[in-house]
Amino acid sequence: MIMGCLGAGRQPRKLPPQVPILCYHNIRSSLEGHQPDYTIDRQQFRQHLKVLSDSGYHSITPDQLYQYLTRGIPLPEKPVMITFDDNRLEHYTIAAPMLRQYGFTGVFFIMTVTIGKPGYMSAEQLKKLSDDGHCIGNHTWDHPDMRKLTLQEWRIQVDMPRQYLEKITGRPVQGLAYPYGAWNEAAIKEVKARNVQMAFQLMGKMSNANPLYSIRRLQVSGNLPATELLEVMRSTFREERR
Repeated sequence: MIMGCLGAGRQPRKLPPQVPILCYHNIRSSLEGHQPDYTIDRQQFRQHLKVLSDSGYHSITPDQLYQYLTRGIPLPEKPVMITFDDNRLEHYTIAAPMLRQYGFTGVFFIMTVTIGKPGYMSAEQLKKLSDDGHCIGNHTWDHPDMRKLTLQEWRIQVDMPRQYLEKITGRPVQGLAYPYGAWNEAAIKEVKARNVQMAFQLMGKMSNANPLYSIRRLQVSGNLPATELLEVMRSTFREERR
């Protein structure tokens, strides 16, 4: 049986403590000419991974997180999830080799309209990432604000990208990252109806009613030095709900 990045389970009334989840976007040779809020240079990214490795952190998959949150199955000591949004080519050429060097795996949330376009990963590269033990997740078709979708747009933005990614990887795709980290309870209702088991935002508070569909991630900027990464992780992932 082919195992996906997420497995079956039940959502408890109260979730255990949050696990640190990092979110990277662009990785460049330098920050010159780039917006640091969404860009980190490759040496700084390497330093982040080194700090995590030297401090004894272990990367986890969405399935491990799901089993921990829904069934209480223990995680490795010092768990961290390392995620990447948008399907940038450097996630394959820069991030994946560095992850391998430090013994980590990543979670790649794919905006499927970009697949095969210049500067973005191809279907073959996504398949290779999946085969190498990384997880592929859904980041919609073309990055809309999911709080504003019509019923037809939900099919285009969530259902069709999931089917496309499953065809590429040969594995279930049951995790989703909200574009811009934007969500509301109405969006969660639609997401839950579309075979999504967990959904990831950015830095907003979690939903009291649907914490599995508002999982927080730290947006890692190019202004965050490796020497401060661990403290920012500790201060960020505290119990916050709305």
